[in-house]
Amino acid sequence: MQWLRFKRKSLIKPGTSTSSSQDSQRSQGLWNGAWISGTCESNYWTASTAPAETLWQMVTNLADLSSWHPLITSTNAPQGQSAKPGLIYRAVMPYLPISTQIFVERVLPGELLSIRLFPLPGLQERVTYRIVSTLCGTCVLYSINLSGWLSPLAWPVVKPHATKVAAALVEAAEQHMSGATTSPKLEKRLEKKLGKSSKARRKDIFGNPL
Repeated sequence: MQWLRFKRKSLIKPGTSTSSSQDSQRSQGLWNGAWISGTCESNYWTASTAPAETLWQMVTNLADLSSWHPLITSTNAPQGQSAKPGLIYRAVMPYLPISTQIFVERVLPGELLSIRLFPLPGLQERVTYRIVSTLCGTCVLYSINLSGWLSPLAWPVVKPHATKVAAALVEAAEQHMSGATTSPKLEKRLEKKLGKSSKARRKDIFGNPL
């Protein structure tokens, strides 16, 4: 059995406000050395009070990823589509003007999801989610690795968002368990839409409203 070494470390910069006191007190940090010198790779973990089943449903519901994922604006996956090995779909990301092809590489139901993204020629991204149940609750492990000759240039852009993925998943799952109907990310989108109600509604390349 491989033991995971967790290193508790705040992912919030000093002076940065948080959405709630619960977020600032959440157990989260880096694991297995986190930043590996000389590579564009990092690993994050966040503890959760939500059941593993709820977390797994949210991370594998491809059509609804944009409701919580800080690196995904929308996808072309149909409603109800779950992640399956070999599945290919496309997603829009906030830092790219074009859609990105995503390939579901590996799925261990309830435990692990591994995907590969191909944003640009010369850049490949591999992401792994692990859902771990412990005696103290549930833990989400999120790993990201960039490869290709463009990776050193892309990493400074991607990394600030990558640090928030595990915590965003946990927050959305706990909001769901508490009965909240709208995730924090969707609430921000709704606020922006209300502020621009007098303007024409914009849509992404898949026809979804922005």
